[in-house]
Amino acid sequence: MRKSLDILFKVTSVLAAVFLVMIAVLILSQSIGRLFGYVIPDANELSGFSLAAGMFLALGPALRHGAHIRVLLVVGQLSGVPRRIMDLITLAFAVFLAGYFTWWMGVLAQESFSYGDASPGVLAFPLWIPQTAMTFGLGMLTLALVEGLIDTLWGRATVFADRETSDMTE
Repeated sequence: MRKSLDILFKVTSVLAAVFLVMIAVLILSQSIGRLFGYVIPDANELSGFSLAAGMFLALGPALRHGAHIRVLLVVGQLSGVPRRIMDLITLAFAVFLAGYFTWWMGVLAQESFSYGDASPGVLAFPLWIPQTAMTFGLGMLTLALVEGLIDTLWGRATVFADRETSDMTE
């Protein structure tokens, strides 16, 4: 199961990277195009959509990599059963919040699709496309948190706990 999740999160991180590269290509193309009198319509708007998609898609892989900031002020002072209980409480709360946000982002994307919402720019880009990418990214964050919660329930170290540094807690 862990191998499947590793592959899924790797694909998600590659998608996030593609969107971030798309930002660079759009902005660079627009800058070079201005030198030759050519303007790329809605490049700024498309860059913003790419930024949202890239950042949300990177949430789950970043958590698994230990790149999210976790405040260990209280939890870092605990060990044994109290630490495990506190980890379970915080992970359960995080799963709830991430799941809640995923659900409502999905509702927003579905409504944008059904209403035909489009961006107000020249291209009238369908809003459900970046919203779907954001929903998928939030879903991946929720999945990473659920994985951490299950690992903690079974008494195993979470993937992200193995990779985070404790430089700030010393």
